[in-house]
Amino acid sequence: MGLTLLFVAPALAQGNEGTVDNVRDALTQAGTATKNAGESFWDLVKSNPWKYGHLMAAGLVVVILLIADVIRPGSLERAGKRSVEPHNCLLWFACAMIVYCAMLLGAGLMQFIPTEYRGGDDALKVQALQQGLTYLSAIVTGLVLCNLVNAGSKGAGLTFTARSLAWGAAGLICAWPVVQAAGIGFSMLHEYRTGTEITQQAAHPTLQLLLDNQNNPWAWSIAILAIIGAPVVEEIMYRGFLQSAILKLTGKPWLSIVITSGLFMGAHMLPNTNIPWYSAATVGVLGLCMGIAFERTKDIGVPITMHVLFNLANVVLTVMFVK
Repeated sequence: MGLTLLFVAPALAQGNEGTVDNVRDALTQAGTATKNAGESFWDLVKSNPWKYGHLMAAGLVVVILLIADVIRPGSLERAGKRSVEPHNCLLWFACAMIVYCAMLLGAGLMQFIPTEYRGGDDALKVQALQQGLTYLSAIVTGLVLCNLVNAGSKGAGLTFTARSLAWGAAGLICAWPVVQAAGIGFSMLHEYRTGTEITQQAAHPTLQLLLDNQNNPWAWSIAILAIIGAPVVEEIMYRGFLQSAILKLTGKPWLSIVITSGLFMGAHMLPNTNIPWYSAATVGVLGLCMGIAFERTKDIGVPITMHVLFNLANVVLTVMFVK
């Protein structure tokens, strides 16, 4: 037995030496492969930091929101559903329709402005005045309805509070990379399906109008109306009233958010909007984010703030970087 051990021990030592060398080689190869992969990934990010930066940020935001139980199934119920009592769904739908009719009425008020003040041949002035009347009429109507409905439904979240701006800014910080990543994905899908590259960087008519008329004050007036007027009207109508109507009808917060966002997206896909489908779909994702924020905070000022800041950011980025 002693002789056997004398002969086996050196063999074991040599075997262990070989194993260590193999492990060392494997670790070296793995380290080299990891380094090469990291360098390749970083080169990819540097090739288009806007695209890949937003994709990575969006993934990180989604993971954080899942961990924080913000967007997991049942999270809205666990956080406490927004109360839309005691009003029935027809009242909520009616309020949304009244705001929409107020927009039509506001546009019609243009006929009562004396001809010499309408702008004549200045199409931008005419458009700015008409949009101004449209949004003004709808905002006044929407605010009055919010106050009336809120008097009987304190938990509906139709009031503007001091925290609206802070929560709205925080909400957009979370939503921005998700919305941008969705836009990138929809654009890639469009290019894959059509085989043509998207060359138009300003996918919204208002942004293109501003690019084409940067020295025209009426173009800037239209942009300001899009930054402030449109978000107030759309959020009161879609999130405040339509989402509440669907929540009352179904009792399911997530379903109300998804359906409302689908309607919001559909409104941006109408033929007269001249918005491509991939941009409208991106707006639908923004609607999802704002709908979630509304249900979580129970404060209509939060999605309004998110929407205003989103539009403002797009105008600033377009003017600064799109040529």
